Amino acid sequence: MDERLLAELTALKQAARGQALLEIRDQAPHLANSLNIGEIDTCAIAAHEHWHPAPHDFGWERVPGWKARQAHCNALDIALWHEQQLAGLCWASPLGSKDRIMVLYLQRNPDDRLATKGYVAPLCLSAVRYYALMLGLQWVVIKDPLPQARAAYGLDGFRQVKGIGLAYDLTRGYAALNHEE
Repeated sequence: MDERLLAELTALKQAARGQALLEIRDQAPHLANSLNIGEIDTCAIAAHEHWHPAPHDFGWERVPGWKARQAHCNALDIALWHEQQLAGLCWASPLGSKDRIMVLYLQRNPDDRLATKGYVAPLCLSAVRYYALMLGLQWVVIKDPLPQARAAYGLDGFRQVKGIGLAYDLTRGYAALNHEE
């Protein structure tokens, strides 16, 4: 892989994470100064290991290996931190597609006392949307969403689109999505 292309993708990922933080300043100014969005690294994985109870094992420990593969160079990984506590993780990848990015894994810290409850998915999905726009993609698709999470994705503008799945159409925005079929 060309080093210049890798550097460009790294910059796009950082910009997408940063843009999501800017967006949250309008929605939840009380959280904005205590949030940080970075990459999934060994610190994030170690922090994830302390989540109790963790009802789903998404295998986050595999992410550093995935990131090292050329096939995943354009995947976006997100570790959302609130102060010193890991609040959420997300992994999204175009998987070779020219028109969509798939959100393969998205998980929030199960501690319901955290101030970030209700903000993890919107923040992560915001970063994924910005990144997908920068890559020139049309769709953000939730791959195999948990049934209990479908309603929350709907509140964030995702709709069931025939032939695509649970998707957000980047060309239409939240309000214009009406692809129920």
